[in-house]
Amino acid sequence: MNEELILLNELQELIKAKNILKLREFFDEYNIVDLAELVNELETAEIIFVLKTVPKDITGQIFSYLDNDVIEKLITVLNSDEIRVILNSLYSDDLVDFLQELPGPLAKKVLSNVSLQQKQIINNLLSYQEDTAGSIMSTSYLELAANDTVAKAMEKIKHYGKKAETLGKCFVLDDKGLLIGTISLRDILFAQNDNVVADLMDTGYISVLTSNDNEMVARIMQKYDDTVIAVTDAEQHMLGIITVDDVIDIIQEEATEDIHKMAAISPIEHPYIETSPLRIAGSRLVWLMLLMVSYALSSIIITNNDQLLVAVPTLITFIPMLMDTSGNAGSQASAMVIRGITVDNLTIHDFFKVLFKELSIAVICGAILFVINVLRIVIFVPNVGISMALIVSISVFLVVILAKLVGGLLPLLALVIKMDPAVLASPLITTACDAISLITYFSLARLWLGL
Repeated sequence: MNEELILLNELQELIKAKNILKLREFFDEYNIVDLAELVNELETAEIIFVLKTVPKDITGQIFSYLDNDVIEKLITVLNSDEIRVILNSLYSDDLVDFLQELPGPLAKKVLSNVSLQQKQIINNLLSYQEDTAGSIMSTSYLELAANDTVAKAMEKIKHYGKKAETLGKCFVLDDKGLLIGTISLRDILFAQNDNVVADLMDTGYISVLTSNDNEMVARIMQKYDDTVIAVTDAEQHMLGIITVDDVIDIIQEEATEDIHKMAAISPIEHPYIETSPLRIAGSRLVWLMLLMVSYALSSIIITNNDQLLVAVPTLITFIPMLMDTSGNAGSQASAMVIRGITVDNLTIHDFFKVLFKELSIAVICGAILFVINVLRIVIFVPNVGISMALIVSISVFLVVILAKLVGGLLPLLALVIKMDPAVLASPLITTACDAISLITYFSLARLWLGL
């Protein structure tokens, strides 16, 4: 019996015995994320008992980590007072996140139980465009005044700290609500009580605008190695914060979306296991149909060269190898450049840098593959002759160069037309490279053979 199952049995025994004291000790002993995984396995009635028993701050944390289907069941059976207790223990961004996942009727039930202040915060956060800093920020943060003494700052931290999402950094605002600096809790703790916040704060703070894209926020936090960042409007009015856990979620979502697009799958929001086969099939089918039609281009090229293939049937033997090599070469280049766009901020201004870089790489790879392919054909397919070996190997050399240039430059060109580079990745680039490889191969064969 593994440790998780042992803990689950222990938790169920405590619930069955209604041992409130031991239950609270149990939730103090283990990590909240691990505890939430255990709670996910409980019956609805058992979960309700747990949420009523543990301290309110733990209730909110557990609730924010529960699976969507579990939350839906809870909202369905909980009464207004019970819902209100849970809502009061949630941070604003977590509240908005779970509201967006709920079906309409359940969302209305939740909204009918939030306070007027919470409703205003929710409506404000929902008003921001999706996938922007404003849509994921939390309004639960610690703010101080520049003229506060350290003693006054400590009073504010003790009074408002439990409602703040993070205590590591406080944000200093002027009387108009403008962000003018930040100060760490560490600096406050080690300062004298009569020191003034204005003398201790850091005015070289980093902030983002509510309209900034999520990916930009993630890059900024990564660049400055920060765990929390301020969100302001264009006039620097402090509106909220984004913490590192939100950024990790952004990175995961964006990476998942890019992986789906690069595999010719329309992005799906829910986990694979929780998504219906019909929904997954729909996300794949459109692209499969488009690619099936696009592959017809390769068929047309082959059909238009049928006389050449009849004259030299051996040419057919090497078509699959050439198409696979070109597709793989193009996919390698596109993957590297797309990552460069995401991580290293490559733009269309880097076009010629990428061009010369991929050209150099392609010449090296192409030359090595040329030699290997000549040896392979001479040794393992000696009946085709050295002439055919050279035709095929020179085609490989040229195809690798062209495919890597296409794969490396198309993602940059996608930025110009405001298109996601990932959409042009593997499947579409492979299709383009297939056509290029066939045209190059047949053209070279005609020229070499004088047909």
